[in-house]
Amino acid sequence: MPVVETSTSLVRRERWLANRFWLVLPLLLLNAAVTPLLPAGYGTFSQEIPAALAAAESLLRMLVAAVPLLMPLTLRGQRPVWGLYATGVLVYAAAWAAVIAAPDSRWSTSLAGFTAPAWSSILWLAGVGAHSSLRFVPWYRPWMYLAAAGLFAGVHTTHAVLVWVRLQG
Repeated sequence: MPVVETSTSLVRRERWLANRFWLVLPLLLLNAAVTPLLPAGYGTFSQEIPAALAAAESLLRMLVAAVPLLMPLTLRGQRPVWGLYATGVLVYAAAWAAVIAAPDSRWSTSLAGFTAPAWSSILWLAGVGAHSSLRFVPWYRPWMYLAAAGLFAGVHTTHAVLVWVRLQG
């Protein structure tokens, strides 16, 4: 006997599909797309990094990427959040574009330019977490995700700074 899906189960599924991971996915795809295009310095990114820093970065990366699966995506009354997110995406993409298009430029070889793909991530992550809620966690507050995102951006930027220092000689 065929299973008939009720309108209630369709609404429930649609509610689960409407989550903030859709805001994270384009940046994950962007990272995957630019990886083969990165200048030589970025190819050594995981070498000689303290194990504790690498572990913290990986854990925080998984946390800020996975938790949005439990965050409902709402469209109403979120104009400032969308603006922050869109600005963050543009700044993040521009940071990658600059180091790929002109890897030997003054900007790309400077501390600020080399680390820009790391520190600029806080902008789009703030857009993901601002005014968020979390399913099944009534005590959740948006500052919790924003704190995790800030920690990730800080650890990731520290990692990038260590690589930049190593590349300087």
